[in-house]
Amino acid sequence: MYLYIADAFTDKPFLGNPAGVVLLDDNHQISKETMQLLAKELRFSETAFVKRKGNSDEFTVLFFTPVSEIDLCGHATIATFTVLREKGIVSTGKTYKMISRAGTLEIEIFDNLVMMEQAEPAMGDIVENKDIEYIAQALGIDPNDIGDTKYNLSPRPVTTGLWDLITPVKTKQVLYSLSPDFEKISDFCRINNIVSFHVFTLDEEKALANCRDFAPLYGIPEESATGTANGALIYYLYKHGVVEPEKTYEIIQGETMGRTSNIFAKIKLKDGIYKSYIGGNAKLIVEGYLKI
Repeated sequence: MYLYIADAFTDKPFLGNPAGVVLLDDNHQISKETMQLLAKELRFSETAFVKRKGNSDEFTVLFFTPVSEIDLCGHATIATFTVLREKGIVSTGKTYKMISRAGTLEIEIFDNLVMMEQAEPAMGDIVENKDIEYIAQALGIDPNDIGDTKYNLSPRPVTTGLWDLITPVKTKQVLYSLSPDFEKISDFCRINNIVSFHVFTLDEEKALANCRDFAPLYGIPEESATGTANGALIYYLYKHGVVEPEKTYEIIQGETMGRTSNIFAKIKLKDGIYKSYIGGNAKLIVEGYLKI
């Protein structure tokens, strides 16, 4: 089995978000238990296992964090299809199908970009004031720092494949000053069946937004690029009238970790549903052969 390491949402090595990518063929029989052990061994936030369905344009992809299998992972998808493009398995200018636990999604391949369709979006209930106080405590900030200065934004669970708590803060200074209590975040995520606190601000001159993502319940204290959570974010912003459909926006993540990620997002009408699309590049930095 061939193993690759690629930094997603960047075109430079050692920035963005690293992911493991394992290419499987029909001769490779590997159990999910072994996949989980390998993901734990690699210690990336996610490792993807990909197998092509015959000679078709469909690929089955499974995603594992160091502690569990998950339905979908954006940055590992970008890494996977960049590897497939670099190895000549997929072609520029074509659209492929990725079969994941979150459903069958379209993947568009370009020269310097991979764009992935997100699962059908949904929004959860508006967060109550008592929960906003808890969220502020979990992030180490004042409740008055939550929100924005222009739109009527407040924390809300959103999914485009995974449920994330989309949480606005008023300034970039507040975003950078977060002091997360991982136990509190984990407890909230467990009780409310969500994956992460995805905290963002519109106080960003170089892009639409700047964000940070915390998913300690799944063994990820902080992640430098999160495709599915930013898919949820762009849908949240669309529903609040902040962004327009069919227009591509840039989102920055990972600056406070020294691994700046440039994530591209848009809302696109497909089959009568406005869905999120997330894209970026990836830099392949390691390739080798897995001896198990």
